[in-house]
Amino acid sequence: MKKIISVFLSLAVIVLSVPVAVQAATDAEIIDKHGAKTYQGTASAWSTAWNEDSFTEVTGSNVTANNSLTIKAGEVKDVTVSGSSSKVTISGGTVSDVVCDGSAEVSGGTVNSLQSNGDITLRGGTIKHDVESYQKVTISGKIAIGGSVLGNDVDISSGSSGSSLSGSIQAGGVISLAGNGMKIKEISGEDTATLSLKNYSGKLPVLTDLGTISVDASSTVTANGNVEAGNLTIAAKGEFVTASLLDLDTLTGPGTLSFNTGKLTVHNNISEKPLLNFNNSARNGQTAFKADRGMVGEDEVLLYDFELERETSDDGDMDEFVLSSTLKEGVTLSKSAVALDGKNSVTVQASVKPSFSQFAEGTKLVWEMHGETSGFTISSNGLSCQVSAKGTSSDSYKATLVAYLVDKRGDRLADYKSDSCTLSYGTPSNSTGSDLTLDTYAVTIGAGGTYWVLAITDSKTAPVAMSYNSSVATVGAAAAYNKNGKVGWLFPVTGVAKGGVTIDIAGQKMITTIAAGSVVVDTASYTMGPGGKYFIGVKISGIDRKNVNVHSQNACTMVQYAGKNKSGLDLYAVTAGQTGVGAVIFEIVGGQSVQTQITVANGAKPHGVSGRLIAAA
Repeated sequence: MKKIISVFLSLAVIVLSVPVAVQAATDAEIIDKHGAKTYQGTASAWSTAWNEDSFTEVTGSNVTANNSLTIKAGEVKDVTVSGSSSKVTISGGTVSDVVCDGSAEVSGGTVNSLQSNGDITLRGGTIKHDVESYQKVTISGKIAIGGSVLGNDVDISSGSSGSSLSGSIQAGGVISLAGNGMKIKEISGEDTATLSLKNYSGKLPVLTDLGTISVDASSTVTANGNVEAGNLTIAAKGEFVTASLLDLDTLTGPGTLSFNTGKLTVHNNISEKPLLNFNNSARNGQTAFKADRGMVGEDEVLLYDFELERETSDDGDMDEFVLSSTLKEGVTLSKSAVALDGKNSVTVQASVKPSFSQFAEGTKLVWEMHGETSGFTISSNGLSCQVSAKGTSSDSYKATLVAYLVDKRGDRLADYKSDSCTLSYGTPSNSTGSDLTLDTYAVTIGAGGTYWVLAITDSKTAPVAMSYNSSVATVGAAAAYNKNGKVGWLFPVTGVAKGGVTIDIAGQKMITTIAAGSVVVDTASYTMGPGGKYFIGVKISGIDRKNVNVHSQNACTMVQYAGKNKSGLDLYAVTAGQTGVGAVIFEIVGGQSVQTQITVANGAKPHGVSGRLIAAA
């Protein structure tokens, strides 16, 4: 909301310092047309026979009003409405920039931009640029917005079908989406907002900086690229689907989370036993998900076909939950993947071992879909399921068809394996023809600095990459990569100017923040014995080294500047002192700081953990 505050302060100065064309009275005012001209007058004046002396012509003029103003038709320039209980209502006409101390409502007409201290309700019309409110913005009708929507809370109702938003939604309170009738590119939650999804089906906008994502029982939603959030809560019968990286502080069930093995990280805890479903063909030995060490147990999720075995990662910071299964009998499908053309249906056949005659009376085979289910229809008959796709030639969908056994009460037979088949329709935009993920979903770079992001894919050609704003950051040509068991394409992303931008590689998003200057430290932690020495590499961009304060936390270490290496990296020599745990702190004067933990122990074998610790100016 800092942006909104600064805008309002600036506008307040303009309003006080610049003469306006028309100053209205304190009574409720109406702007409408009479003949070919636009006039402003009181409601009572408009309700009687025309008397030109009771009106002010405002055609093409700036307008001010005290208390309330209704604009029905005509053409005016900037509109300012004063008074804490004031309201501006626009049902027609053409208006430039509108600023109101109170509330605002737009149901028709064309407005350049709209700013209000109070609630804003949008029911129709066109707003060419931003909509900004200190309070709540409600969209409940068909409207076209050429900019972004900024507010404390944003509520988009099911009645907004057919509406479009060219920019993003930015809010710090509650963002509520009821249905997915409005086309939205991006939602930003300022690290605190709750995104509440109600009766929402299909692909979500790009999501950034959300505190909580809440999926209700009537919603099946698919993430658009990588997601990082504080908490993901999925109600029973609700489903959250993602094929990209998902990074959460907490995960709360009991609904379904469908994801690709290895792409979920949980930092705090998992509660209320969410059902985990895998989009890809999961197998023994694969890592299902990761969690911060000691934060999650093996029995805190509901998982069919597999058990989880917790293993500690090589660096000791994370627990990896590895899939293990000994199930041999159950369901086997005739196909593992089906690509549909939208015209012809495909039949998937199931076989059951042992045969149905050996199961208890009432045992049944259940067919169900996970993922972008709105793009497909299924029709099952016992061991056979007919699948077809629906949509236009420009659409693309992916889902997973699952078949499993239940007893006569409908409870799943957990001792018998299920099987799945991947369904696909259409070709996603910027697709490389294979599953692609990025190894980074959010990064901070100093202006002039470069970060290399890896697009992991088996494609033989480089994916299409673009920056949403090349004046903030650019993305360069890719280089083929095949190291450490990872294959793909490496892209250089270079910071140009301070700001935020999205880097898009084959439809996968990396949220990129460019700082005016930065310090990047190459070591997260290091252990050595008393008297030992270690060199920390530091890349300083956009600021003078004298504005970087480097010091030891305590007597465990002593640190001195040691010049540059051949690559131009600044080196700091750390000498171990007394035993204990300390740190070397790198602090930008007037900016952020990071620290490398140093452990000094008798007899310790020198070793450390590399990192990319960033402090922004």
